Amino acid sequence: MDSLQKIIIGTFKDLFNGLLDLVYPPLCLICEKRLGEDEDQLCTPCLTNFILLGKPHAKFSVPGEIFLGTAWALFEFDEAFQNLIHHLKYSHRRRPVRVVLDHYQREIIEQLPKKFYDLVISVPLHPRKLRERGYNQVDDMSAWLADKLQVEIGNHLVQRIKYTQTQTKLDAEQRQRNVAAAFAVKDLEEIAGKQILLVDDVLTTGATSNALAGVLSAAGALQIDLMTLSTPPHESA
Repeated sequence: MDSLQKIIIGTFKDLFNGLLDLVYPPLCLICEKRLGEDEDQLCTPCLTNFILLGKPHAKFSVPGEIFLGTAWALFEFDEAFQNLIHHLKYSHRRRPVRVVLDHYQREIIEQLPKKFYDLVISVPLHPRKLRERGYNQVDDMSAWLADKLQVEIGNHLVQRIKYTQTQTKLDAEQRQRNVAAAFAVKDLEEIAGKQILLVDDVLTTGATSNALAGVLSAAGALQIDLMTLSTPPHESA
């Protein structure tokens, strides 16, 4: 199945799901119970049971030079949040991110760094993967953060130039090799001297975001921090 077929099938699935929602009450993405009239994507018990972490990571487990400053992961990557991330990536479900961020807005804003940022940038997908998926699953989070921080989105300034295998089953050194030379900056002048907040979905070793941060640092960025939706429990970042 080629990328165009996947996109067409995904579009029809979205339309089909929309029609189903008109006929049948939608189900919670986590527990699959029927949603109430005032619930969207997630039932209230599931939405309120996510575990907020509330503090930045102190170190990264990725080997070599670290180009990231501070990293925040908003929620623990437990079974429920893992289910949510899976829907976000593979089920063409984008709305849950906004639902979660809006529900926890006060707590998230309290975590947001007090420093000034010039740009918020999503960790980009390779064009091939973007065509297959149809969207970058963290762009909505970037837009939400940019709005709250009142800064510009700089997604157009970076690109992923190397198609990489999934990082899921790789150790820290393998992850680092997998994403080596994976990113490039499109406009050096727009990056030089800037304070940048990167955004991704899951923080495990930090290899992917650190690889992008290295490219941004080489382009002259003054500071690169990271915020992700989640991180696995009992992991060093």
